[in-house]
Amino acid sequence: MTNFIDYVSGIGPLEWVGVAGFICYIVAFGSVQLGKLDGNSTAYSLTNIVAAALVAMSLFAEFNLASALIQSSWILIGLTGLALRANRSWPAAREVLDTTLENGAS
Repeated sequence: MTNFIDYVSGIGPLEWVGVAGFICYIVAFGSVQLGKLDGNSTAYSLTNIVAAALVAMSLFAEFNLASALIQSSWILIGLTGLALRANRSWPAAREVLDTTLENGAS
């Protein structure tokens, strides 16, 4: 147990950032598994992007190529999913905006 305490007491700020990313990943995945969050939701995508960014930041303390590739892929895929979701919802949002502007102008 003292080895664990010694290890934790020596963790630097960037490693704690990575731990925060780990917690984001676990909370998001656990929420999906428990039915509290939709795996196709914007919230899930954003949580995973934040988690990956935090873990990627921790790699500045101790670089690992495999982890860097995984985190950058996770971020890229998450951002692509958000962009596609926004693109699909834009026509409906544009219609509401146009209707609102027309009603406000009369």
